[in-house]
Amino acid sequence: MKSRTTALTIIALTSLFTGSALASVEFTPSDDSVTSNLCVTAASGNKWKFHNQIKASALDKKYVAEEMTCNGLTVSAFVDQYGKNGDSIKKYLNIQQQHIANVAHTN
Repeated sequence: MKSRTTALTIIALTSLFTGSALASVEFTPSDDSVTSNLCVTAASGNKWKFHNQIKASALDKKYVAEEMTCNGLTVSAFVDQYGKNGDSIKKYLNIQQQHIANVAHTN
């Protein structure tokens, strides 16, 4: 019984510290380019700041959604893997709808 309690305590503490380490991930742009800054903002999950950065840049939402990459990943994959509010960012970029529209039907 004592070993079970000890094991559960170790698992709980490990989970706590692992969660804290993952929650403290902070992204910084590798350079001062528009795309690097957009990637960092997308990962932060701040949809309104992301919208304003796209609006202020020479890029459009379609380019960001379909062509732009963040650390070699599409914006969608990047926010899924690293983002805090990935669903909101993808919804803003209409990424879910684009995937549905790209499905080909054959008869």
